[in-house]
Amino acid sequence: MLYLLFLIGYDSLPPLPDLSKLDFPEPVLWMEPVAREIRINGFAGHFYGAELDLNLHSFLGAGYFIRKNEWDSTDAGSIELSYKAVMPRLWLKPKVWAHLLRREDEYQQIMPGLEFALFTSPLIATGSVNYSRWLINGEDSFEADGELNLTFDRTTYLPGITVNGIYTEGELKPNMFANLHLHTIHIMVGSAIKTGFPSPSLDIAYKMPWIEIAANAQTGVKHNALGGYFNPEIPIKYRIDIPAETLRVDVGLRLQLNMGDQCYTLAGSHKQWMLRLVAGQVYEIAAKKDINETNLHVIARNRLTVRSVEVGNALHVHYNTSDSAIPFLPDIALADTLQLKIGFIELSADFRYAAQRNGIEKTLPSYHTINTTLGFRLSAVKLYFAVHNLTDDRAEIYDDYYLTGRQYAGGIEVEQHF
Repeated sequence: MLYLLFLIGYDSLPPLPDLSKLDFPEPVLWMEPVAREIRINGFAGHFYGAELDLNLHSFLGAGYFIRKNEWDSTDAGSIELSYKAVMPRLWLKPKVWAHLLRREDEYQQIMPGLEFALFTSPLIATGSVNYSRWLINGEDSFEADGELNLTFDRTTYLPGITVNGIYTEGELKPNMFANLHLHTIHIMVGSAIKTGFPSPSLDIAYKMPWIEIAANAQTGVKHNALGGYFNPEIPIKYRIDIPAETLRVDVGLRLQLNMGDQCYTLAGSHKQWMLRLVAGQVYEIAAKKDINETNLHVIARNRLTVRSVEVGNALHVHYNTSDSAIPFLPDIALADTLQLKIGFIELSADFRYAAQRNGIEKTLPSYHTINTTLGFRLSAVKLYFAVHNLTDDRAEIYDDYYLTGRQYAGGIEVEQHF
């Protein structure tokens, strides 16, 4: 029992693949209220860094920096600033986001952007535009993306049109979709426009407060921007421009049950790739032909509060199969996060497991890690102690990259609402 209770705090390992994710776009009809709060967190030991979150209704500031060595020495950090200007029929959200990753290669990104919503009697117009300036090992490049949503008739069916796209390789690559909301049924159909051959997609969702059922089907070309493909937790050598991927067919289904503080999700997808991007030799991005891939994804999130005791748990189980070797994709992967609060004591644990899987040039062994945090909160201040890789697993996680072993750090967090 003590071993189970001593299970997270900080997810220090590469994230599990986000499989069978179906997100249906909803029209923006209002702005969610934001609490006024500030949170400052600093920690030091085998890994060290700091975090800052500041919310002042209209102004938001967030940032972090961490130096760690879980399987290779890494510096990572980001900062985000935004401001929401709300007017009777218009709201604007200018923002700027910057990111740093320094490992064997160095990536710097700065991305100014703007989100907006315009409300008129016949329609709602919402959208965003972002400009990304990249500095990759000293070489300068850029890309941009944008989206415009036009929703007609604000009370019946909310019919609308969505146009989005990326600008890369010196060329604009747009997509267009038509949206219709029939009370609890939501439909979106569209296609990439400049692909050389048809690339249609269809999304259908049934949504009630307690249940959501969604399905999707897609084929054709998928254009990628580096900003959407970049994963700082995997040692891939990125470049601009990212090659396009091509699907013969991609079908997916998701079922989600919402019961108060309990949420259960079952999702699956089947993809037949004509061309799929994978990690290639010396970790360069490579395109692999003719892959059939099936994924199943189960999530259970639970929260229980009894007087001064609060327990939260999130379980993720993934099953993946393919007729071709996909580097770093395990047949079975599991992640379980537990959080326990008893009065002023806060205990958290994070368990990660990945089965044997293919690397780039070799078969990688299974591995598991447990990260734990024990904290004591006194009003707005929390003192905590963290242990990463509690079981001291030193398995090879990528080709020639090994888990470092058990690590320790201590920290202080100050959180104040006002």
